[in-house]
Amino acid sequence: MIEYACVCPHPPVIVAEVGGPRAAETTATIEALRTVACRLADLEIETAVVITPHGPSAPETFRVAPSSRVGGGFDRWGAPQVKLDFRGDPELAAAILERASAVGLEASPQASWGESLDWGCTVPLYHLQPGLQDAAVCPVTTTSLAPESHFLFGTAIAEAVRQTGRRTAVICSADLSHGLVPGAPAGYTPTGKAFDAAYRVAVEGWDRDWMLSRSQNERRRAAEDAVPQTSVLMGCLSDRKVLPRVLSYEAPFGVGYLVAEIELGV
Repeated sequence: MIEYACVCPHPPVIVAEVGGPRAAETTATIEALRTVACRLADLEIETAVVITPHGPSAPETFRVAPSSRVGGGFDRWGAPQVKLDFRGDPELAAAILERASAVGLEASPQASWGESLDWGCTVPLYHLQPGLQDAAVCPVTTTSLAPESHFLFGTAIAEAVRQTGRRTAVICSADLSHGLVPGAPAGYTPTGKAFDAAYRVAVEGWDRDWMLSRSQNERRRAAEDAVPQTSVLMGCLSDRKVLPRVLSYEAPFGVGYLVAEIELGV
């Protein structure tokens, strides 16, 4: 059963060995991630499903890492000494692929990806690994499909988790607008701040209608990197009682970083 879920940002700058002194400007984010890691440890999570937008890209095909070991590092950001290594969960990966196909979605295994995970996986896992000491990790990607298809993929993940019986956490790796100030990575976009504010309200109120109705044009104008992953997350929890709580939000470098936890009832 899915026992817990969270939304975590993925900027490499929040990794101490990458960001150096700049990481200190993201204290609220790092402290919130510590809170999430403690909660994961308390729940004795067996498998963490990580939803990333930066894995192997395929416009209409979801990718799943079926590897028995998964991991990665930060070589491209000048920190080759930092390595992450986890057990994979091939059984859950196979079940996700099966259930996705059953609901009419294209999904395929990507074994090589598991050996060198993208930063959408490694950045959250760097901070959450203290709470996942004995856990396996099952990474999945997003696509270019509409939010509704991502929601459907989430329902397939939930069914696969039920099938395998793992005590599972779902980690939604998401950055918000990349254009909050002049000089931000995407340049300044006037809709960025409004998007981040509305996204936060949607997570706090678990507003599925808002999330699934964001158009591609609106998302592009906001320079966001969150809606597909969050739509998958909402699909994962579609039949559960949820208690969402935003733990932090900050944007020191012109990109919105939000950390939220979702406690679950029956």
